[in-house]
Amino acid sequence: MRTRRTSPLRYVALLAWIGSLGLLSTGCGDDTTEADAGTVSDTTLVAILADLHLADARAEITGEPADSLHRATLARLGVDSAEVAERVAAATRVPENASALTRAVTDRLQATAVEAAPLPSP
Repeated sequence: MRTRRTSPLRYVALLAWIGSLGLLSTGCGDDTTEADAGTVSDTTLVAILADLHLADARAEITGEPADSLHRATLARLGVDSAEVAERVAAATRVPENASALTRAVTDRLQATAVEAAPLPSP
């Protein structure tokens, strides 16, 4: 019997959604300080998640299997999916940190898009 692995990026989206529900229902009763909330302490995780997102986009455009693109991306980066899932879980325990991680990944993807965009003709 073959089990299906969940994409780490989908795991992030699920955690962010759950975190936002927790924030709405509990009023953010966490024991972390406000100075720690809303920061991304694992900057390499941002790069990993951005690369996985780009792999998802490539799979959608080309029809290549997303799972194999994820495996290739993670192998190139020297991490495995379990490690990424653990790092995502640790980075998103506080809802503000989950939002900060999402913003950081979005910023990284936007910077990548700007770098890849063709320059306008003079």
